[in-house]
Amino acid sequence: MKRGFLPKSVPAVAAVLFLLLSGCTSKKTTAPDDQPEEPAQTVMQQYFPLNYGDSWMWEVTSYQVAEEFVDGDSSLGEPFVDINHNGVLDYGEPYEDVNYNGSYDGPNDPWQSPIPYVDRNGNGEYDPANGTWETGELYLDLDGDDACDTACTLTLHASILYPYPQDGVMIRGGQFLGTYSNGEPGGMPGPTDSYSNDSLGLRWHEKGAVWDVCQPLIIGKADPQVGDSIAGGICWLEATAWTSVFEAVEDVTVPAGSFRDCYKFKFIASGWVGDMTPYNGISYAWFVKDVGMVKLELPRSGEYWILNGAKVAGKCYP
Repeated sequence: MKRGFLPKSVPAVAAVLFLLLSGCTSKKTTAPDDQPEEPAQTVMQQYFPLNYGDSWMWEVTSYQVAEEFVDGDSSLGEPFVDINHNGVLDYGEPYEDVNYNGSYDGPNDPWQSPIPYVDRNGNGEYDPANGTWETGELYLDLDGDDACDTACTLTLHASILYPYPQDGVMIRGGQFLGTYSNGEPGGMPGPTDSYSNDSLGLRWHEKGAVWDVCQPLIIGKADPQVGDSIAGGICWLEATAWTSVFEAVEDVTVPAGSFRDCYKFKFIASGWVGDMTPYNGISYAWFVKDVGMVKLELPRSGEYWILNGAKVAGKCYP
């Protein structure tokens, strides 16, 4: 979706919020020894769940997203009698040829005076799209600052969508949530990642990679021990380097809750390009049993992911 274009409807985005908050039981903190549970296949599967439908809501500051807007006034088309109430002009339905050109001009046709239009800025003139947001044009506010600009503090909703056809790889799709300037909920596409988590460990798969050629990056071993270190890189970029270190077990408090015995990993990356550039340097991530990643600190100061809420295996946090 390009800047300057907004979807015509947003009920699906509202449904995202409903799904995150419904159909689950409340569980604010985790205490691994409180209740006996059936053992998972591996420890890392417990600390990074990949169940279909699981979802998380993070506050993130590692992206800069240009907020979308409706660019220019909108033509309403020439008036017509909608006999069958389908919203479009059908053969035989009468219309008013206001510009006397002998044919019907609809909302998607080039605007000509005096065809009615939506005057978004109230200046009494039809303003065509110009690639720049102007007062009165509908926009999606992603950071709540009541301005159409570049948002840096974002709400990212992500969920496990479906398994990739090969090797049990699960797709986690993301969406940046916001509010339109008319008060309706909305969103823009966010990052999409591919993971597998089995006896080979928790692995991140490169976007568009050839599955049988490019080896995934290993985030953590299947049954990690403090001090474990794993090295790797991106196969199509020889200059890249990646090291994951299981550094410690710590307690962490975030808006989603207070969590005990979190697995803290240190990631050391270099040579990454594109949307992975912010990960060059040293990052730290905290994973919680039965929840997943609750906190991520990126190399650049002030860039982080903080978990605000989640629904995992039917349980809600907070």
